Amino acid sequence: MIARFALIVTACHLNVQCKDPDKQTGPCDCQSKRVKKEMKNIEAVVVYRIGNQPPGGNQGPDQYMLSIEPKDFDGASFSIGENLLVPCRDSMSVPVDFRKPGLRVTVSYKRKECYGALTSPDIHGAYGYYIDLTAIQLKVP
Repeated sequence: MIARFALIVTACHLNVQCKDPDKQTGPCDCQSKRVKKEMKNIEAVVVYRIGNQPPGGNQGPDQYMLSIEPKDFDGASFSIGENLLVPCRDSMSVPVDFRKPGLRVTVSYKRKECYGALTSPDIHGAYGYYIDLTAIQLKVP
């Protein structure tokens, strides 16, 4: 009886977690997802993910995106998670004038309500958020 109660409580807990739109599994897309959160004047760094790698690497086109994780600001690599922001317009990339890995910028954006804009063959699950980029400028020191 106690085991059955614990199973029901666990199943209910998992069901609540699955309904959280920010933590959904599976792919997200820019067109069908609503804006969840608007952010203004956030410090970020441009990161680059090379595409069309051999089997087991990132497939698809090269991507420029943004990281809002401070530890990524001075590094040659970037961390994977909620810190990654993928602009919806312009073929899933930042504007051409800002396509320089490591470039520090200030951005304003509207974050979409789903989590999972990116996938990688060696990572189980999706990560990052799609955003509508509303402003981008070089970071002023």
